[in-house]
Amino acid sequence: MSRFLPPGPVDFSWDHNSHYHDHLLRQVPGHGPPADRRGASGPSRDALRARPRALDVGCGGGRFARVLATRGFAVDAIDPASRMIDLARTLTPPRLPVDYRVASLEEAELDPAGYGFVSAVSSIHHMPFGPSLERMASALAPGGTLAVLGHYRERGGTDAAVGLAALGPQWAIGVGLGLARALTGTPDLHKVGPTAEMPVREPDMDMGEIAEAVGRHLPGARLRRLLFWRYSLVYHRPA
Repeated sequence: MSRFLPPGPVDFSWDHNSHYHDHLLRQVPGHGPPADRRGASGPSRDALRARPRALDVGCGGGRFARVLATRGFAVDAIDPASRMIDLARTLTPPRLPVDYRVASLEEAELDPAGYGFVSAVSSIHHMPFGPSLERMASALAPGGTLAVLGHYRERGGTDAAVGLAALGPQWAIGVGLGLARALTGTPDLHKVGPTAEMPVREPDMDMGEIAEAVGRHLPGARLRRLLFWRYSLVYHRPA
């Protein structure tokens, strides 16, 4: 029955965060050159030196760090949980230029030259919000971009309406993924894979509180509510 599936690799590990990976990358003009694929040994030293640098904060199992590396970035990826860093290293091919380190954002030794791109995917609600925004923005090189994908606490009619609007797409995607896994015998990676290992914490700030804090700690950042109970926050450091 697998003949009914589309040709080529199928991503059975879709989730609400990975849905917005491309959205985050589109915030960076050009978002890096295509990955260098000149053999299994990986790119040359000159190619690595020429790559723009990125910092992924709260990297978890390293999924977005790997996306950044395949899009042309050399990535520093940090997470305070050693078991998540161990998992990320296991899942990351040696050819990808990702340097994983066990460190919180407050304690991490960051590149003094700054980063062209700093990301935090589903992680900032695990950290002090305002100070973390300021720390990540200060890690940007001139002209660099900070992109945050965050969670918010639902409160009020607008949040309820947006949540209801997300249920239809979520159910449709879930049914399609369940059928595809059944047809191919693929396990649900969110039950047995890296996502199942991720520490979980409910957000304690609603969109109004987030908007107020952003205005206070990072003036000029753009805040946008997204589907699937997420928001994006984008800040461009002046060149």
